[in-house]
Amino acid sequence: MATTREQRYDPGKASRRFLSNLVWVVILCALFLAGQALRYHFNRAQLDEIRNQTRALYVSVLGQDIGSEPFGRLQFEHGKLAATLRIGLDPLRVLAALSGPAGENLRVESLALTGMHGRVSGFFGPNTARFDDYLNRLTDDDHYLFTLEKREEVFGGILFSLIVEPQ
Repeated sequence: MATTREQRYDPGKASRRFLSNLVWVVILCALFLAGQALRYHFNRAQLDEIRNQTRALYVSVLGQDIGSEPFGRLQFEHGKLAATLRIGLDPLRVLAALSGPAGENLRVESLALTGMHGRVSGFFGPNTARFDDYLNRLTDDDHYLFTLEKREEVFGGILFSLIVEPQ
């Protein structure tokens, strides 16, 4: 005679299995949320650092009172400079042409633009061996002609003066 085993529903066993599965789901959700919280924290810290560096850049150009729209203020200041010197050289483009090939070696001390001519004084250092390369790269500029007026080697760098005019 064949015996059939009858399966019986055990509510205690089903409850324990449900609670065990619930605990695992809660643990997985908690790990997921902890990962998302860490991701948010690191992204927030990176965003704060970017904002602080951007503000420091604006403060270095505009002063402590940068206003609510500093980029718009930069554009406005550039427009004012371009309007007063409409017939002459654009000071921001001259500075961009000067700083492009220099990297961190260049410090512009003064920039005087009058009409179609200008004079730039600055300091190049500490790597003085690259100064001649810098001057050669300035001659490759498509918009401006830079001519070395004065070169004086000082401790830690080179004091120089350039004449700038459009090409």
